[in-house]
Amino acid sequence: MKPRLLFAVSLMFALAIPAHAREPVDPLLQAASKALDHYQQLAPGIHCEDATTKDLREACKISLDDLKGRVQEANAEIARYRRLPDPQAVDLFDTYQVFRLVMDGVDRLNFSPDFYGAHNRQLFAEAYNTFVKITGWFGGVVRETIEDAGKCSEHRD
Repeated sequence: MKPRLLFAVSLMFALAIPAHAREPVDPLLQAASKALDHYQQLAPGIHCEDATTKDLREACKISLDDLKGRVQEANAEIARYRRLPDPQAVDLFDTYQVFRLVMDGVDRLNFSPDFYGAHNRQLFAEAYNTFVKITGWFGGVVRETIEDAGKCSEHRD
């Protein structure tokens, strides 16, 4: 194969992998933002006072305050990622980590929903179902992006 053709094919391959890896990121970030917005709509409807014990009411309030901060942090991290001129796999991983913290908080609330009343149980389940889907998708995209970045660096060497 001629050197020019080999270079052109190599360059095209190197550029195609990041473009392919980037493709699912935008819809993913949109879905993650929608999930965060959806949680913010659900959160005011959660009534910690419906919990069966004083300790659970306090834990619920603390969890909601913590989640509020995590949701704001995740929104800020997604916005930061979108502003990056040339995001790397590590940037996407950092965004995933912050989003994952929201999922962890929602998961903690959903741990024993029966103790928080029927009204809250429904809201916890809805929040959990929204975040578990996006978190799984996010993890898969991060994994593919890291794998693709590794392939790109192997081909450049």
